[in-house]
Amino acid sequence: MFKQIANWKGLRIYAWHIGDEHIHLHICIPPKYSIAYIIQILKGKTSGWIKKKTKKFPKGVLWARGYFVSTVGITEIAVKKYIENQQHHQIELSQLKLC
Repeated sequence: MFKQIANWKGLRIYAWHIGDEHIHLHICIPPKYSIAYIIQILKGKTSGWIKKKTKKFPKGVLWARGYFVSTVGITEIAVKKYIENQQHHQIELSQLKLC
């Protein structure tokens, strides 16, 4: 779904990770779009898709109201590594819960 939206709006996805309760995205948004607009599209389209596929949230809210945005420059490599390592981090946390 994210790739379809990226193609539709001309976004570049550098890294992404879907966690249990949130998503990390490292994307490039064309200047013609506001960040708020892209977040609205991402939340709206993915919400509808997830609700159709899972039937878990027929009338409920899937996404929280807010979001966190940060720009990257010099730290771009660090951000990409952080997102890519989220899967390993979540595995470590889930293993701690088993103890």
